Amino acid sequence: SDSSTDCIDCVAGTYVEAAGSDSSSDCIGCVAGRYSTVVGSAAGVNCIACTAGRYVVVSGSDDASDCEACLAGRYSGVSGSSSVDDCIDCVAGKYVDVTGSDEASDCIDCVAGTYVEGSGSSLESQCTACESGKYSSVLGSASESNCIDCVAGKYVDVAGSDSSTDCIDCVAGTYVEA
Repeated sequence: SDSSTDCIDCVAGTYVEAAGSDSSSDCIGCVAGRYSTVVGSAAGVNCIACTAGRYVVVSGSDDASDCEACLAGRYSGVSGSSSVDDCIDCVAGKYVDVTGSDEASDCIDCVAGTYVEGSGSSLESQCTACESGKYSSVLGSASESNCIDCVAGKYVDVAGSDSSTDCIDCVAGTYVEA
């Protein structure tokens, strides 16, 4: 070859640190969890970690969009993740309804009067209302057992009550047993 312009750049997502390379196979792909938009990169440091809440499972990624977001109901605080397994379910009693969450605090408590027993909830509607006759003042409840019966002599005729003050006295001449 008679000119430096004959030298071919490694494609984005790859790099070669050694001078005198003679094949595209010398270009090394950015490891899974990282990507590079740089064409002709001479250093692995040009491979950028996917941000927390995202991951990429393949090597040689060439764009930030290759980093996939954790699904709703999950989060990951790890940057440079190479596995969907780094995405962690929100605990029972909480949900997150957006993709790409990057910390546990992104998971939102079910409101008082509701609960969700399973982990990984992705919708507020997955928080189940306490049945009528019961209430719960617990935020982020992970169990139906947090729904408490109104005391004897009181009732509540709607689901999802969040306070004992929602329990209504029986009118004179009527009663409710404990």
